[in-house]
Amino acid sequence: MPATSVRPLTPDDASAYRALRLAGIAELPAAFCTTHAAESGLPLAQIAQRLHATSKQIIFGAFDKEQLIAIAGLRREPISVVHDKANLWGVYVTPQARGRGAGRQLVQAAIDHACAIPELGRVRLAVAQDNHAALTLYLACGFTLENCPASDGMLQMQLLLPHPARASASASASAASNVIMKINTLQIPAK
Repeated sequence: MPATSVRPLTPDDASAYRALRLAGIAELPAAFCTTHAAESGLPLAQIAQRLHATSKQIIFGAFDKEQLIAIAGLRREPISVVHDKANLWGVYVTPQARGRGAGRQLVQAAIDHACAIPELGRVRLAVAQDNHAALTLYLACGFTLENCPASDGMLQMQLLLPHPARASASASASAASNVIMKINTLQIPAK
């Protein structure tokens, strides 16, 4: 069996990406934050634009020869107070490619990309609590369940990234909490 290759998608992959994403939405509608009608109504040019890698977003594809068999996006938070977080989203592996390692390669490519961004400290994702295959995959890739109850059947997971940016972000958070504690202990005289 030939090895699966993984690479960032480009606008040239728009037709294949759209077809695979629509298949995913049709099969697992609760796992996507859109509807089949909304996604299929998007112009192909808009889909192609989504596939332009930017400093805030990249979408990876796994290929069996020339056939796109899996997709996953990584999106960084644009707001400066949470710019140390990214979200893994839109992960889908075709049924015939499941169990062959394509999903793991794809998620690992997204993790490797996130690790190369110094300011990122964690990658988060949401997964349907009844999607045991996806849960198993994410746990195997190092994600842990966040300590919050499932909302609408979705579990929140995170992966802390292993690089110095996380340590400096923790130090900054600790310093910020010290400032907050000092502010809370100030006594304001009554007028």
